[in-house]
Amino acid sequence: MTAHPLQFDSAIDVLRALAEPTRCRLLALLSHGELTVGEMAEVLGQSQPRISRHLKLLSDVAALERFREEQRIYYRLTSDTQTAQLVSLVLARIDVTDAILQRDQQQLVQVRDQRVRSVSAQWALVRRSAESTYSDVRLVNAFIRALFDKASSHSLGDLLDVGTGSGSMLSVLAARARHAVGLDISTQALRLARARVHGAGLNQCVFKRGDMYDLPFNSSSFDAVSFDHVLSTSDKPGQALKEAVRVLRQGGRIIIVEDKAKLAEMAAENPQVLMRRWLERAGVQCDQVKALRSGQKAKLLGVATRQ
Repeated sequence: MTAHPLQFDSAIDVLRALAEPTRCRLLALLSHGELTVGEMAEVLGQSQPRISRHLKLLSDVAALERFREEQRIYYRLTSDTQTAQLVSLVLARIDVTDAILQRDQQQLVQVRDQRVRSVSAQWALVRRSAESTYSDVRLVNAFIRALFDKASSHSLGDLLDVGTGSGSMLSVLAARARHAVGLDISTQALRLARARVHGAGLNQCVFKRGDMYDLPFNSSSFDAVSFDHVLSTSDKPGQALKEAVRVLRQGGRIIIVEDKAKLAEMAAENPQVLMRRWLERAGVQCDQVKALRSGQKAKLLGVATRQ
């Protein structure tokens, strides 16, 4: 649906706010994903107070959104359709090969790499099974074929990745989504996921801290909800799935990837039967539970549809 044009005074306010070199550079940076004040200050080589003043002016005209994750404040480009279209139009008319913007982009890569290194040292033993899945090209290809070959559409629409961790699932699925949200209770995980996913150019992704048992979204907000090696580590997988169904639109899909051996440890029954039972008890129609194998790795993919 096409957005109504901005009122004249509002449009002038936005254009005035953008008509300053540092603020244009900040918007160009944030077009590549969410960043903190400190990260932007490091990229631009300016003080945090000065960057904060520019960010406030951009926020005052609704060109940016500001949100908190524990002690850190992040900024992203606005989701307000009217203002976002005007900001996008301005950015699209700026030569991205300009030396200043190129230097900013190079600095951004270094800042993100530093973020990955600082968080990864504490993340090395976490979600190792998930990491190994998406480093295996054969498994990834088998996953994509199984997920989309029988689908009426190869687009996921609005995607929510619950327990996103380091963003491995988003790195595979987000390119097929119109908009994607990575949710995790761990701020360390979100810092790492932002760096990796935005660093891969998947700028349609945003990240949010939240509890999978009490999702911070309205009902019927997403076309697909994914769980990547999450439910087998959950105390209440049924509750997590019921919350996922709540935020799923009619016709939307639940996508689950799990380590087959891990599920086998959870119950005496067959792992495929256990996953199917999870989905059916959550009130969705189970479309498939399929084993995926590459070498010694055995995974299960479960897909279900909300009727």
